[in-house]
Amino acid sequence: MKTDLILLHPPSVYDFREMLIVPRPIADLVPSGPYFEMYPIGFAFLGEYLERHGFRVRVVNLAARMLAEPRFDVRRYLARLRPAAFGIDLHWLPHCQGALEVAGLCKETHPVTPVIMGGYSASIFHRELMDYPQVDYVVRGDSTEEPLLGLVRAIAAGRAPEDIPNLTFRDASGAVVENPLDYVPGSLDHLGDPYRFMMRSAARHLDVRGVRAFRGWWSYPTTAVLTVRGCVRDCAFCGGSASTMESCLNRKAPAYRSPEAIAADVRSISRFTGAPIFIIGDLRENVEGYAADVLDRLGRVRPSNHVVLELFGPAGARYFDMVAAALSEWDLEISPQSHDEGIRRALGIGYTNAELEETIECALAAGCGRLDVFFMIGLEGQTPESVDATVEYCGQLMQRFGRRLNPLIGPLAPFIDPGCLDEVEADRRGYRILLHSLEDYRRALLEPHWRDMLGYETRWMTREQIVKATYRALFGLNRLKGRLGHLDRDYMLAYERLLLKSQDLLERVDALAAMEPGLVRDTEFAMCRAEAGRLLEEGALVKEQISWPVTGRGVRPLGVLRSLLGGGRR
Repeated sequence: MKTDLILLHPPSVYDFREMLIVPRPIADLVPSGPYFEMYPIGFAFLGEYLERHGFRVRVVNLAARMLAEPRFDVRRYLARLRPAAFGIDLHWLPHCQGALEVAGLCKETHPVTPVIMGGYSASIFHRELMDYPQVDYVVRGDSTEEPLLGLVRAIAAGRAPEDIPNLTFRDASGAVVENPLDYVPGSLDHLGDPYRFMMRSAARHLDVRGVRAFRGWWSYPTTAVLTVRGCVRDCAFCGGSASTMESCLNRKAPAYRSPEAIAADVRSISRFTGAPIFIIGDLRENVEGYAADVLDRLGRVRPSNHVVLELFGPAGARYFDMVAAALSEWDLEISPQSHDEGIRRALGIGYTNAELEETIECALAAGCGRLDVFFMIGLEGQTPESVDATVEYCGQLMQRFGRRLNPLIGPLAPFIDPGCLDEVEADRRGYRILLHSLEDYRRALLEPHWRDMLGYETRWMTREQIVKATYRALFGLNRLKGRLGHLDRDYMLAYERLLLKSQDLLERVDALAAMEPGLVRDTEFAMCRAEAGRLLEEGALVKEQISWPVTGRGVRPLGVLRSLLGGGRR
């Protein structure tokens, strides 16, 4: 079957199956594992858009297959494919090593087949990507459906892509051409149903393994619904902030999906799974009435799934009453980042602890099933003592609000987002940026100790102090949750053992680095690598703290069949 474009999702580090990389708490607060095997939702939108315009697209999650199948031969698999072009996402910067390695394999196995890269990080480093011969094109911007369609048409017709916006490429002489980044749609009405596309793609290619979002997705098929591209807020650490989006991606204002499209996605998802549905973006950030309209339409859908909503700031009883009227099972996430209001203000997050606590109280009173509160380590003005105080504050919140309140903490790692205020204004904000080029980031990802992977340190904490503060916070919060009944004792002890073994292995890795090369070092190295593999398997228990309940069956075969047969969205 002819395929015009195969979209490949690489692991963060391509050679992870052969390398000694100690498990680290970098990906503990996201559904995927430490090699970031979850592909961006943009893959599904790109595939749906191109197929709607007559091209055949396939999605292959190489990272998930490599994790699930230790003997999976990536080179042999790629050699059997015959697309007109390969597309590789470099959306999140921790994928830069894996993305470039997979691009190299595509070129080795298919020397004349074009390789296209896209995503936030690809857009920022598009010029540097042209230094790598395995990359032919970079499609820039946060909305690349139309430019990618134009590029695929040009490849199919055998013509040069001079007129395609947002594109960086080499011309016939080898010179790098940077077309203007001026395709920045003001709305997202052009986006279709991503999940129906993914199911039909899996059925067409008889490849359910290739489209799973992350390892273990079939047992916990959580999904996401996109509501917006861009942001009105300017959080200093965020690569998706208003100033970063304008300076790096030429987006001067957010673009929103319609309430009808959001409700249609939720209806489509609820038909084939009872797993949680995560709504990306705070619905209140758009014009007045938008959130009410979305919730009204969700109320007509009445999904039985747990629906998880984001809060970018405080909300009151009136909003939560609207949520409760629309949804039978709902949960919330909010990210104050620190207990310290001064640190929070420096980040661009202006609300007080009193406002945060009033929000929590109102949400729980209205029927919120669980409220996750996220805190971060490595922030401007934050000391080790301040991190300890954040953990103490988590204990106060749990004591006051009970088991439905779920505080979580993790490091700002491995990198500061390129283009964000903390990077652009690093000196003024107290950051020392240690990595600068794409090649710097690529090499850092190969370090076995995540301390040496960190791309920054601050005026208040070195990299070593950030690591120590992180483990102290994880131990402290785990014990608090156990003591207050938020975790059962067996889980608390199992997680503590995992943390202890991880720390011990990191110390052994440091000792190895100081040893002379030889048989003893090689033997110790092999033992550490085997232990790291066992710890990675144990690391699955960390995800239990961020998993929401599944209602009914995880996957509903009849709903999948209806989608495959072309059941309408509305």
